[in-house]
Amino acid sequence: MAKALSKIETGQQTAAHLVAIARKHFRTRGYTSTALEDIAKEAGMTRGAVYHHFNGKKGLFLAVFSDAQENIANRIIKVDKSGLPIWERFIACNRVFLEACLDSELQKIVLIDAPAVLGWDEWRKIDEEITLGILRSHLKELIDEGIIKPLPLEPLTHAISGANNEVLLWIAESADPQKAFDEAFSTINELLWSLRK
Repeated sequence: MAKALSKIETGQQTAAHLVAIARKHFRTRGYTSTALEDIAKEAGMTRGAVYHHFNGKKGLFLAVFSDAQENIANRIIKVDKSGLPIWERFIACNRVFLEACLDSELQKIVLIDAPAVLGWDEWRKIDEEITLGILRSHLKELIDEGIIKPLPLEPLTHAISGANNEVLLWIAESADPQKAFDEAFSTINELLWSLRK
């Protein structure tokens, strides 16, 4: 006999279901043109039930954004566990991070709507919690192993993160994202190689 789900488990499943539906709406319509009522209706819920889980449209968008950031981090972690030598792994992780911007879902939610909806400080805080930590640990390992110049870790981490984020925004706004990606990765790659001893 199957075990009945607890209230917490049921609530988690409902929240995950709402995030999946909201992700589709935010990706295709954008934040401004998405109505909370449409998400609730598709989920078979009332608007009040959505508020119960996420405290409104912005709270639901925040959950979708955090989920998208986790998606990016998981792509990087997968490469991180590939067994490649440390330098090749670092370059490959940077490439995967940039490739995420070619994903139209992540592009619309993470790069275009999130900074406007959440504000720069909140967007940056979540980015720092999820992806900046991975970058910091890679750079620390490269410094500790004597592979790159022993520059101060925090400014180096923020400089590379800032360059990557600006390039991602540029790719997202480009008329030819694939061409922009190729040019961006080539440029970022040159910057990273300049760190080598």
